[in-house]
Amino acid sequence: MIIKAIVRQIVAAVLILQVTAACVRNPYEVNVSSIDCDLSVRNLAGEIFETAPPDLSARAETLKEEYGRALTTYSTVIGLGDPSDEKWESAFILFATDLRNLALWDDVKRVWPDLTNLEEGLEDAFRHYLYYFPGKVVPDVIACISVFNNSIIIDDSLLMISLDRYLGSDSKYYPSLGIFDYQSRKMTPEYALSDCIYAWGATEWDHREMNYGTKNLLNTMLHEAKLLYFTKRMIPDIQDTVLFGFTGRQLEFCRENEGPVWEYLISRDMLFSTDGFLIRKFTGEAPFTSYFTEESPGRAVVWTGFRIIERYMRNNPSVTLADMMSMTDCQAILSGAKYNPE
Repeated sequence: MIIKAIVRQIVAAVLILQVTAACVRNPYEVNVSSIDCDLSVRNLAGEIFETAPPDLSARAETLKEEYGRALTTYSTVIGLGDPSDEKWESAFILFATDLRNLALWDDVKRVWPDLTNLEEGLEDAFRHYLYYFPGKVVPDVIACISVFNNSIIIDDSLLMISLDRYLGSDSKYYPSLGIFDYQSRKMTPEYALSDCIYAWGATEWDHREMNYGTKNLLNTMLHEAKLLYFTKRMIPDIQDTVLFGFTGRQLEFCRENEGPVWEYLISRDMLFSTDGFLIRKFTGEAPFTSYFTEESPGRAVVWTGFRIIERYMRNNPSVTLADMMSMTDCQAILSGAKYNPE
């Protein structure tokens, strides 16, 4: 009888654990199979640089019809002016026949022989986007060459990705452009998808329009953390090193020093600092965070902010992703997270 009672207790305990585990659902895993999202990536770069020089004048006219406002945005970024201007066609032909641009296009084709993986990744990401934000607009996605001007170009329902900004960390172009190693390390094809989604989120929830109140370290790091949290919700299987832009060792630093980093911010009363220099030092791109050791990554506190966001969402399961992205009371987020790492 005693043995049977013990067995029943063990079985009950196992069932409780199973039920508890089932209740703690992974927030990143959702079923989007029923979400309709037919996304394709149009290759504007290919259409320009694969056109024979004698055909460029006629091609310029068809591109105006096919790409419309997107061509205007692109032309503005690369300095060709407005396509409606009578001088635009000449500038366009010079751009399309410039030997340096043609050589760059050859290098782009070697790194990006096709856009299938990017297209599939974006389609899945925007399927998640529609799952969380039904009725939202899925952008027209266009691949281009901006001659290193911009990585991602966004304008209303347009998302353009500049492939020449993702040629690999060892690209011969980047050192001469003043791009540092810690920056070029993230200029590889594997970062293209997450950069697109992060940039889309940063446009949808622009920090300047969010009404956080006076800019301080807390609302800056939490805003950046929310954008990364949004990115991970859109790309659930993204590697943390890619999501945060950290090396494996830098990510390890954050995990091993989660408590000390938080203690550093609290003990020095930095969270509510409005010092622009201090905010940039903590949240701006850098090889490391100068307030910590050289083993730390730049933006280490954004990783801390991400942990706070995750903790808040776990503690408040009724809060949706849309709710979180629109929240502006950062003290309420901090309180609701009950964040207290050891």
